[in-house]
Amino acid sequence: MSLKNEEKDKRSRLILFFVILALLVVNGALIINLLNKKSDIEEVKIENEDLTADVERLGTKLDALDLELVNQKGKNQQLDSIINIKETIIADQVSQIRKQLQNNNLSKAQVSRLENKIRSLNGLVMKYEHEVDSLSKLNDYLEDEVYARDQEILKQKKEKDEIASDLSKANIQLDIAKRLELQSIAGTGVKEKSGGDKEVTKLSKTDKIRVSCVIDNNPVADKNTKVCYLQIIGPEKSTLHDAQKGSGTFVFNGEKSLYTLKQNFTFNNANEALTFYWAKSPAMTSGDYIANVYCEGVKIGTTTFNLK
Repeated sequence: MSLKNEEKDKRSRLILFFVILALLVVNGALIINLLNKKSDIEEVKIENEDLTADVERLGTKLDALDLELVNQKGKNQQLDSIINIKETIIADQVSQIRKQLQNNNLSKAQVSRLENKIRSLNGLVMKYEHEVDSLSKLNDYLEDEVYARDQEILKQKKEKDEIASDLSKANIQLDIAKRLELQSIAGTGVKEKSGGDKEVTKLSKTDKIRVSCVIDNNPVADKNTKVCYLQIIGPEKSTLHDAQKGSGTFVFNGEKSLYTLKQNFTFNNANEALTFYWAKSPAMTSGDYIANVYCEGVKIGTTTFNLK
């Protein structure tokens, strides 16, 4: 009886041993699994922290992208319209990436893809900046070219104006050089006689006033037909004038003036002599008379004589 009990106890102890061993194995497995899960949780936590940091870093990059093209504005007003178009393209893509970054369940692969997109956008912005810089330099070059051309035009205009001014001065000097002058001029009263006119000094004995003049030679003056105007001014300071005797008006210094007589002559640079006669009229008085001679708008000689 005792032998059977001993065998029964032995078997019970053996079963208990295996039960305890099984429990130890199970507990070990549970502990290992728990440790593995804890490690996985730590890795997920670290990965999430890394993803959060990556998302924040990408957000900073997007903010920088927003500023890049904005900083290019205002440098050249003519290029701002081009920058606005390119800025709109960049802003649209930045907005799309920003919306995707707001997703809290992004995987590392998704974050990596978004980073690649931002990197591509960075390259695009750099390309646009290079284009804008090139266009700006080209525009500056063209402005310099236009300025240089305008300066050259101004220089040429100034030179032409100076030439025209010099030519005008030369023409004026030539016109002055062409002016005729009287070599001599004389006025007197004359009395008509069968043997010829006799010079007199008294108005009472005077039948006519005679004004004689000789044109001085001038090699540069034009050789052609010219008109000389004689103006005789009496003692009362009025011009002797009678339309029936051939008097009229001429222009001197831009104004109309009275002349007493006029005479056409051909200038041949040969000391041409001209003689004018004016018949005495009852209105004439004693005193000093002035004889002025004009030709081609210029006073070329004058003299004074007295009739008592």
